Amino acid sequence: MDNGTDLRDGGHHGGGRAPAVVTDDRRLLHGILVHDIRRDLRRHLRPMLAWYLLFTAFATIAAAPLTTWSLAALLHWIEGPLGGNFSDLSRDLLALAWLALAGALSWYVVMLQQAGMLLVSASRGCRYRTAAAALLGMLRRALPLALLAALQVTAHAVLAVPWLAIGGALYWLLLGGYDPYFVVATRPPALWGFLAAFLPVLATGLLLHATLYFRWLLATPALVLEGRRPVAALLRSRDLTRGRHLRIAVLVVGVALAVAALPMLVTALYDRAATPMLDWIPPHRALANAGMVVYLTLYAATVLGMLLLGTTLNTLLVRALFHRLGGARGNRAVDATPPHPGRFVWGAEAAFLVVALVQASLAVASMNLRNEVTVTAHRGASTLAPENTLAAFQAAIDAGADAIEFDVRLSADGQVVVFHDSDFRRVADDPRAVESLPLAAMRDIDIGSWFDPAFSAERIATLGEALLFIDRRALALVELKPDARNAAALLDATLREVARGGWTDAVVLASLSPDLVRAAREAAPDVQLALFANAALPGTARRTDFDMLGLNHLQVGTATVADARRRGYLLQAWTVNDPERMARYIDLGVDDISTDLPAEAVRVRAARARLGDVELLLARLHSWLRR
Repeated sequence: MDNGTDLRDGGHHGGGRAPAVVTDDRRLLHGILVHDIRRDLRRHLRPMLAWYLLFTAFATIAAAPLTTWSLAALLHWIEGPLGGNFSDLSRDLLALAWLALAGALSWYVVMLQQAGMLLVSASRGCRYRTAAAALLGMLRRALPLALLAALQVTAHAVLAVPWLAIGGALYWLLLGGYDPYFVVATRPPALWGFLAAFLPVLATGLLLHATLYFRWLLATPALVLEGRRPVAALLRSRDLTRGRHLRIAVLVVGVALAVAALPMLVTALYDRAATPMLDWIPPHRALANAGMVVYLTLYAATVLGMLLLGTTLNTLLVRALFHRLGGARGNRAVDATPPHPGRFVWGAEAAFLVVALVQASLAVASMNLRNEVTVTAHRGASTLAPENTLAAFQAAIDAGADAIEFDVRLSADGQVVVFHDSDFRRVADDPRAVESLPLAAMRDIDIGSWFDPAFSAERIATLGEALLFIDRRALALVELKPDARNAAALLDATLREVARGGWTDAVVLASLSPDLVRAAREAAPDVQLALFANAALPGTARRTDFDMLGLNHLQVGTATVADARRRGYLLQAWTVNDPERMARYIDLGVDDISTDLPAEAVRVRAARARLGDVELLLARLHSWLRR
């Protein structure tokens, strides 16, 4: 088997005719790609369609809500959306555990789908009977498949520990003394040293993970088609793939890349070929809505077909590999079927299509074409003046920004100062930390010349000076940047300054730390609060903790917008500097866009406001297609 000889279509438990002996890898690949997959597509595509729709209905009604609820409950226990700054090692470990569980559940759903498709491909009955039997067969194997998924994810997690630990140690040794933003923004020599040391470790780790993945690639068909237990299925896959990992990888990755390109290709072709037809619709809102519903339904059906084709190709490839390398075909009469299988599957298909049509109709009907979006200048107009300076704030006001976001830290003498980094290395080539210097010493540091010599007079401002300068000409979005030991002191000093100047109605306090936001809510219930996060699972953000959720714009989509509406908080997308993306997020319905280019965002907003309803509807369709 290791040398590519005597690869028969045997079966330990299944029947079927054994094909000719495969004597080399070229014949193996040719047999799989040209003969097996083409034959199985012709024979099983319609039953696969019935199964795909049935499983999609099952996943929508049961699997996806249960998975989301479980992950959301765990995140509530961890206390906060994923992506904030966790304050201690135990919280970091809990976050890693959450990621491992999320990976395991996602992989489990994939395995359930593949198991059903394997059962369909091993049967030759009526497509409705086959799909219904596959669902029952999948449910009967749900527990063994869960154990198999848990074993695989656990093995990969254990395998990741050494290279992650080495990476963490290298980061601490080479970059631990630098502010993280300084590293990202300036790419110091130490960063290249870290990459030179860590990339070989990372490559080795990924190679080991890939080897393990392809070693166990055939475990699912071994469990489903041969009835093996989880551990035995892993051992069976190891034996079948021994000595062939690289060649299997080339085949699997090649098919995966082709499959991944299909939805993107369809979207591009659909946008070019079908979208222009919408221009034929008369400029009437009701007709435009009807046309949009039809368009979205047809588009969804087309994408569904491509996803079905991709999933089917992947499953048939795995089955063909399993079959060619010596695995059983599986029994033709795989599982008992429920009574009236045609009604059973037709009901699932009809329910799925009705739900898709209703969702498309609701999506169009719920479009608030004239939603108000505000523009926040990130650290002021930071492309026109040095960030977090009074000059940048003035430029933001001149650009028409509705709000100005800036960062505050605590000085050695307890003053709240406007500054982003933990030290002055990036803006003044001065390694001294903000928390180690009194305000008087900071006043001597030039924080403007790094941007342009014309700003050499710029000095660090206090929170009180910044609020007085802005003077309600824009809302002040104040992000708290505590160091490891002064979070409570920074919050207290900030709240005192806000109260002393009477700025409660003119500021929003923000942080990446859910704990700090919660403490601010308890200390000052009247102050508006924002929680910033790199990512958040819909349903995990508790409305009582904050008034606005600021998300990395790459994580903002229809689900996050809908969740914000349902829970009653504002949603900000940060940091968006591309005009096309700005328009896209306006169309999605975000409440605020944070940008380094406030003048550009104001221009895009004004251009959107000049469009008619039908034009806006078409613009939103384009944005939806480009999500």
